[in-house]
Amino acid sequence: MVELCNMRGGLFCLIMAICTFPAYGQSLPEDWICKEHGRIEHQLQRRNNSGVKHGYLIDYNRCKWWVNPRRNAYLKGDVMAHFTIVNNTDSVGFDITANLTVDDVYGKNGSLKYRRAGNYLYAYKSGGWKAGERDSVGIRYQGNPTNGGGFGYFTIDNHMKGPIVHTLSEPYGAQYWWPCKQSLHDKIDSLDVWVFTDTGLLAASNGVVIRDQMINDTTHLMVWKHRYPIATYLVAFAVTNYAQYTQYAPLIGRAKPLPVLNYVFPQFLTTAQQETKQVLPIIRLFDSLFVRYPFVEEKYGHAQFTWGGGMEHQTMSFMVNFSFDLMAHELAHQWFGDKVTCATWQDLWLNEGFATYLTAITFEYLRPKADWLQRLRGMRVDVTGKDDGSVFPTDTLNVGSLFNGRLTYNKGAWVLHMLRDKIGDSAFFKGCRIYLTGTGRSYGFGTTTSLEQCMEQASGRNLDTFFKQWYFGEGFPYLKINWKQKGDQLTIQCDQTPSHSSVPFWHIRVPMLVRGEGRDSLIIWEPKSLSESMKIRMPFQVDTMIFDPNVRVLAKASVGGMNLNKVQQKAFVIFPNPAQSAFQIFARNPSVIDFELYNALGQKMMTGGTNGRATNVFTIGLETMSSGPYFLRINDGNFVYSYKLIKQ
Repeated sequence: MVELCNMRGGLFCLIMAICTFPAYGQSLPEDWICKEHGRIEHQLQRRNNSGVKHGYLIDYNRCKWWVNPRRNAYLKGDVMAHFTIVNNTDSVGFDITANLTVDDVYGKNGSLKYRRAGNYLYAYKSGGWKAGERDSVGIRYQGNPTNGGGFGYFTIDNHMKGPIVHTLSEPYGAQYWWPCKQSLHDKIDSLDVWVFTDTGLLAASNGVVIRDQMINDTTHLMVWKHRYPIATYLVAFAVTNYAQYTQYAPLIGRAKPLPVLNYVFPQFLTTAQQETKQVLPIIRLFDSLFVRYPFVEEKYGHAQFTWGGGMEHQTMSFMVNFSFDLMAHELAHQWFGDKVTCATWQDLWLNEGFATYLTAITFEYLRPKADWLQRLRGMRVDVTGKDDGSVFPTDTLNVGSLFNGRLTYNKGAWVLHMLRDKIGDSAFFKGCRIYLTGTGRSYGFGTTTSLEQCMEQASGRNLDTFFKQWYFGEGFPYLKINWKQKGDQLTIQCDQTPSHSSVPFWHIRVPMLVRGEGRDSLIIWEPKSLSESMKIRMPFQVDTMIFDPNVRVLAKASVGGMNLNKVQQKAFVIFPNPAQSAFQIFARNPSVIDFELYNALGQKMMTGGTNGRATNVFTIGLETMSSGPYFLRINDGNFVYSYKLIKQ
């Protein structure tokens, strides 16, 4: 839900797995995943089915709702469920909150006995039901649905030009406004939604409109038909004085374009018609990268609502606005979240991590490369803003914790990004297609384990350690990288400090771009221990090293070093330059120096020196100064040297 190596002067790319000098090793014990597993295990037992014993597989729901936001949020409903009995039983169960009044429970031959038990309802039939029997039960009810927490499961609001009622059931909210089988194990195979409302109002829902009729002078009926399996929490409607229009997305290999139906607030019609055009190439992109748009025989669409985000209701996302990012995110869910739905709330990242990553992918394919890299950097800064936190949620009862933007969304997206880098583009997208089309997952439910198996099938690689680290493990690695060059030998030292004790050592690749003399080389190295060094022959003189230039690694890194050859040739060498805070001055010979620092306007900003002591190195800190160019004058008692510094 709801949010490569083509360098100038030729490429010299090395995948380093040799010439390493480990300082000390670190094993990876089997039980490292979570030392507190026993303490939190009870928190993870929230049923992905509700507490009610349903006793059946749901085949079809026919939902009739009477609602008029111009009056109030009062809801009347008549919901019929067609199902297949699993085992012999004397009752079938439904989820419905206690504050909704049930007027009647009925079957094919009239009213049935029923029992309310908190937020559950059990219907009984004389003689009960036999395993494999197909039957139906209807429930007529009414009341004022409560929001019930979450994101506002049933909401009445106003969008300045009229009142609106809308639903948003994820994760636990369907039962707050309709009697259902609230489950992540069983999808509704087919759905019809009937909405009776006031004249002049439109009702948005799943599927396609098959009936749009004025019943009388005061009642407007809209019937929506949906013939794809749908998770309960994705069933939705919204009613207000919408303006509507349809756009079309051409798809590769399909003669008939996909209709994109838009229901928008009338005051935003003109701007919305321009903004929603942006989703058309995104549909085409996802359709070509993964599999055919999952509901291609019906539609995709948007319905505007007043909640401050978006919700991927199947075939019709509910949107607060039509920004590029939000449309891409909710569209991505039609594949990851709707076609294949997370089988447990512990696997929610399969919905949100994928949708967040696919949003980033639109920048890769549809925007300049700089925008794509900047998007990845921004997500990385967010994830590494705290040292703890795993993609695996430890408390699914807390909706805010479950839908954690830093972890479920951004870290989940970064896990996919690193997985793609690890196994390659071809295997990654092949694995995604296997995940989306596999038996039981396609129009069903998926787990992290099944995704891992699909990626292993596509790549031929064992990914157990990768998923243990990045799905269950908390935090990320800190890297301290130092280098030096003497002659043509480049020595690189990498020291890793895990940010959290749950992962004693992160198995990651360390990409480093070295530059000098107008040439570039990309070195990709995978250290095997917390502290390790490597030596390599470098055919040019290095003056700069950059960590992860293509933004492939979730880590925080600092890089420092020097070229000893240049120190021997020049009186002073300044490194790094540019720098974010501090510049180090290396002297060829021990020197007593004084310095003055000027800004671009010629204003003296700083003076200092070594206080009469001879030294080979000293540091100038510019932490409090603005970014930009500065000019440094160094006096060693014999000569005055001038250098340009760039403060980033």
